[in-house]
Formats: sequence, C-alpha cells, structure tokens
Amino acid sequence: MRTTVLALAFALLLASGVAAQNRAVKIAYSAISAGIGGLWLTHEQGIFKKHGLDSSLIYFRSGTTATQALLAGEIQFSHLAPGAIMTAWAQGADFVWIGTTTHKMVFSLVAEPGITREILKGKKIGITRLGSAADLAARAALEHLGLTTKDVSLISMGGIPEILTGLRAGAVQAGILSPPFSTAALEAGYKRLVFIPDLGKEFTFSGIAAKRDYIAASPQTAHAFMAALTEGAKIYKEDGKAALKILKKYVGVDNESLLEAGYREYATALTSPPYPSMKGLEAVRESLVDTVPMLKNVDLRKFVDDRFVKAK
Repeated sequence: MRTTVLALAFALLLASGVAAQNRAVKIAYSAISAGIGGLWLTHEQGIFKKHGLDSSLIYFRSGTTATQALLAGEIQFSHLAPGAIMTAWAQGADFVWIGTTTHKMVFSLVAEPGITREILKGKKIGITRLGSAADLAARAALEHLGLTTKDVSLISMGGIPEILTGLRAGAVQAGILSPPFSTAALEAGYKRLVFIPDLGKEFTFSGIAAKRDYIAASPQTAHAFMAALTEGAKIYKEDGKAALKILKKYVGVDNESLLEAGYREYATALTSPPYPSMKGLEAVRESLVDTVPMLKNVDLRKFVDDRFVKAK
C-alpha cells in the first residue's frame, strides 16, 4: 500500500514538473493571409509544444491594436507588420524586433475592370488602416503609377476580407489585397494594376515583435519560440500539402486552387529561417519618415535582436 502511494506521488510530481516546462505564451497575429501560415502551422502541428510552450493564438484586426495589447502585456509575442511597432518604439515603447517572416510586400493593387492610372484619380482605394502595411503598399503602388495620396481617397476598412467585400459592393473602386483574396478578386474579373513584389524592393512585410523586458526576463522562452517558428516555417515553405491544409482552416476558403495560387505568390517572399533583415527594416523606416519624423534619426540596430534566431 505504501509503495503504491509513493509511486502515485512520484508520478504526480513528475507530471507537474513536465507541465511546468510548458510555458504558456499568447501570440497575436493581425491578418488573415497566406503570409501567417507558418505561425498557424507551428501552432497546429504542436511544434510550440515540442519546444516546451503552450501556445494560444489571438487574432487582432489591425497591427495597431495588436501593438497596444503587446504593450499592455496581454500577449507575449506578436506576428505583424513592423510599421506600428517601429513607430511606437521610436516614441519610447520598449519593443524589440526578433524575426522577419516575410521580406516582400505581397500585396496587389486591384481595381474594377476598365480602371486605368488616369481613371484611378479621384477614386476610393480600400486599405486596412492608415499606417498599416496595406497603407504603405498603397503608397508604393501610387508612386509607381506616378500618383500620390492627394490624387485618391484611402479608405480604412479594417481587414483584407472587408476590402474585397467593399470592392464587390462598390464602396471602393480599388483596394490593396493579399493572397488568397487578391487571387479571388482576379478570378472574379477585377484587374491588377500593380503587383507590389514586381517593384523589386526588399521590405520587411511581417515578423515577430516582443517587449524587451519580457525577453530579458525569459530568454529561454524567446529561444524556444523562435526555434519552433523556424521549424514550422521550414515545413510551411517546403510542404505545400500541409500548408494548404492550414490555410483552408484559418482563411476559411474551401477552394483549393485559389489557396494554392495565393500560397505560390508568397513562396519567394517567405523568410526561412526568419532572420530579421536590417535592409528590409530600413525600407520600412523610409516609408514612415514623412508621417513619423522622429524615425529619421533613430538607430534601428537598437530595434533588432537577432540572437534568438542565430542560436538555432
């Protein structure tokens, strides 16, 4: 009897020790897009658990709200475009960029059939929010077309799916879309005016941010997080079948050919391993300087901590 009790106590102690190793982490993401697939796959395939983390994914409709949640300590890591994070950091927020998942803006400027550069003047263009990656993409597309934001009206619509809905409803005449929603628009007869990756610019489109004090206090958690994400990103990039399964679940689209086309658009833009590129972040800084002048003189090297990727 005593032996049985001791064995049971030992088993409970062992189980509690294993549970303690699995640290809970809340992870934000701020888009429904093929570019988030690496994070979704890492979570769904239990790769975070394999590295000792109990992951919870939380969707925010914008990078701004995800940034606010990160600042408040409601989440530990955030997968988002760097604009809002970089701006908040320049204003004193204790953020750090620890990985880049996508190094090109995989956006298209899509418009109603018949709209040309000249006709685009005076029209409404849907973006997610001012200051978002979609906003930056819109400005890059307009510059390529020889236009500025003074020639059009940029309309904040919340998310990429909402932009496509607005385009279909006639609320906007053009919009910034990412796969698979850009693919769906093209199949529905809309016209692509600019495919942003064709502009050939390295640009940190999305990646991982955290609070510096959090990773200073929990470096092992940061190492585990980036090790898991690196593993998941590799599978996502190399295993198309696994990638499409994840996209079907999270994007909510059953059309496999549509998902596959969107996934292919991201193929050359995914960063694996997710090293944070200074060149890509410099491009983001340049795009923000007009609206956030204080970014002009900051040292971006202080914004980046790449040791958690390099260690794996």
